[in-house]
Amino acid sequence: MWDCAVIGCPNSRFNAQKTRPRISFHVFPHPVRESNRFRRWLALINNPRLFRLDPLNVFKSVRVCRRHFGPDCFNGVCRNLLPTAIPTLNLPEVRPVALVQPMDAMGDELERLLRDERRQQLKRHGAVEPPFGGEEDESGKRQKIGITLLSADCEDVECNLGDRFIDRIISFDAEQEYGDGPLAGESYGLSSFSGMVVKASELETLNQVEILNEPPETLLNDSPSARDHVRMSNEKGCEQLVRESTSETSNEGQETEQHSLLTETSGTKTESKTSLTDDANKRTTVLAYPKAPLNEEFFQKCRNDFYDCPKNVLAQNVCTRIDPFDACLSRKSLENTQHVFTYKIENEGKPLTNQKSSGRCWLFAALNCIRIPFIKQYNLDEFEFSQAYLFYWDKIERANYFLNNVVDTAKRGEPVDGRLVSFLLSDPTCDGGQWDMLVNLINKHGLMPKKCFPESYSCEASTRMNSVVKSKLREYAKDLRKLIDNGATDDEVKERMKKQMNEVYNIVGICLGIPPEKFTWEYYDKSKKYLNIGPIRPIDFYEKYVKPYFNVDDKVCLVTDPRSSNLYGRSYTVDCLGNVVGGRPVLYNNQPVELLLDLVTKALKFGEPVWFGCEVNKRFAGKQGIEDLDIHDFKLVFGVDIQTTMEKADRLLYGESMMTHAMVFTGVSVDPNSQKPTKFRVENSWGEDRGEKGYLIMTAEWFKEFVFEVVVDRSIVSQDVLDVFDLPPIVLPAWDPMGTLAK
Repeated sequence: MWDCAVIGCPNSRFNAQKTRPRISFHVFPHPVRESNRFRRWLALINNPRLFRLDPLNVFKSVRVCRRHFGPDCFNGVCRNLLPTAIPTLNLPEVRPVALVQPMDAMGDELERLLRDERRQQLKRHGAVEPPFGGEEDESGKRQKIGITLLSADCEDVECNLGDRFIDRIISFDAEQEYGDGPLAGESYGLSSFSGMVVKASELETLNQVEILNEPPETLLNDSPSARDHVRMSNEKGCEQLVRESTSETSNEGQETEQHSLLTETSGTKTESKTSLTDDANKRTTVLAYPKAPLNEEFFQKCRNDFYDCPKNVLAQNVCTRIDPFDACLSRKSLENTQHVFTYKIENEGKPLTNQKSSGRCWLFAALNCIRIPFIKQYNLDEFEFSQAYLFYWDKIERANYFLNNVVDTAKRGEPVDGRLVSFLLSDPTCDGGQWDMLVNLINKHGLMPKKCFPESYSCEASTRMNSVVKSKLREYAKDLRKLIDNGATDDEVKERMKKQMNEVYNIVGICLGIPPEKFTWEYYDKSKKYLNIGPIRPIDFYEKYVKPYFNVDDKVCLVTDPRSSNLYGRSYTVDCLGNVVGGRPVLYNNQPVELLLDLVTKALKFGEPVWFGCEVNKRFAGKQGIEDLDIHDFKLVFGVDIQTTMEKADRLLYGESMMTHAMVFTGVSVDPNSQKPTKFRVENSWGEDRGEKGYLIMTAEWFKEFVFEVVVDRSIVSQDVLDVFDLPPIVLPAWDPMGTLAK
């Protein structure tokens, strides 16, 4: 009888058969064919027993019941899982970044299976044992097997035995490498994970080659079956390789998957632009699709068309003398903009802040929110919390978080030139951040007044300091990965990280100063009465004097991501995103933008400021401080429209839009009839030179297009929305646009 692998799940196969409708049980992804999805299932289910099993035994003997998969995981009304299905429902509470957790033994076993499978593929097609018997020669280097990748985006390369080749066609020169073997005298093509070999001479007749997944029962079989490869001829006489994959089925309703490649031979005409050529070494390459260069005739036509249009000439005369965006400003929109609002925060914070040449907007916006009730409670004319204090601790904590990610990704087997590690190394530490990252800093290190830890040069212009820290962090990453490759213990790795962090501490302390352990704050209230607080630690200052009036743990972060892949009413997190090891994960509760509009309006009516993240520079008149979809008439000047020609979801997909900046809502105007918001008052952190003494104005339509994230008090959020935070978060890749940081 099957038992569901999820801890605490009441379903066993015996019980499931008695329920209506029947509950099906589903196999794990194959640990070799789908190693990434296999690891993700393990991390989400988080059953310690599975980590001790052989990966193939998990695939063969462990099942997960239907109640842990959402409706989007199934193929219509069938009980079959889609090939991309991930269990996300009714799971035990796990750390949302569980994918970062190391799986040493399991990872080693997966790597062994992958190496053995590649070795068997070569052996089953006639390669003798000596070239593959060991992975190192007498000099200690890995043996070369003379493999050439046949792919439009790859050059001819020499590959080591054990290198990964996933869903590609490769060829190896049998005559040069194995002159005495049964493959001598011919170049062969081999597809990784497929067991397929064809002669290079036969490759010339192929119009297209597609490799699909192996069925589990044949993946590790030394003798490929006769149906592994089926040749199908089309009307042009070209041939196509067809692979079928059928997973094992059971009479208890176990899922069945079948993949086939169908070639249409009528009604569709396709032409292949691929040609194959043999070089002197008998290695074969596939030519890329021919590109279309621009010729002189095209340039001449464009030039004539440009000067035949008087509007182009006028626009050229203007835009070559002034900012092109200023030339696009709509006079009508400027005339209709007034900084008057139906509801406005009574005591907006003073003075207006300025982050200068740094990416600390998320810190400034948050501290500007927190100071409003603080100023009111302590009867102050003006006040600022120390942005430099949180900036200092963020630099220290984030460097440590990066080094831990380096270790985690190394233990997960991520290659240094893979997309994930390359992404992490591209910017080891920056100034930007998210709301949950701010919560981590305040809950661990507290707050202090700006007068007790003022700004420094590197706070206001952080580029030089960041360049020093980033350089060292990349160096540390190399050292840590080398240490792990050499078999160092966890204690040895942690000891090395401590030495590295000591150097980071010195660098940051030299540039920013080191905050005092205790401080005394002296001030005058509005009545000019002298008061003081201290000596006191920053964390105690927050707990005693700030938290009763603004508790960061009472705020919830809601986002709006309209991409079809990210459903509303689900929680998300981003792989490797955060700043404090062991702190609160960055969680996104995805909701429709209309809900965010309503909650922001409700909060402002109650007199509460709202932290939010947006893409600030789209449809934005900087000097005037206006964010309005109609503020620029690009089509009038350039003949084309920009920035709003795609839907919000498409802009996220194609890299045209993402959150870039954080600010604070302090006022709103509503339509007297519908009570819907029409415009918002926005406190920025760029000084008083923009808008109305530093305050911007934003239309509700602009909000819908370019606002991505808001933070409101949980007391005004409905329970069904709050319940989403209790769902296991879906982990987005580190490079997903929802992981961008406000700067």
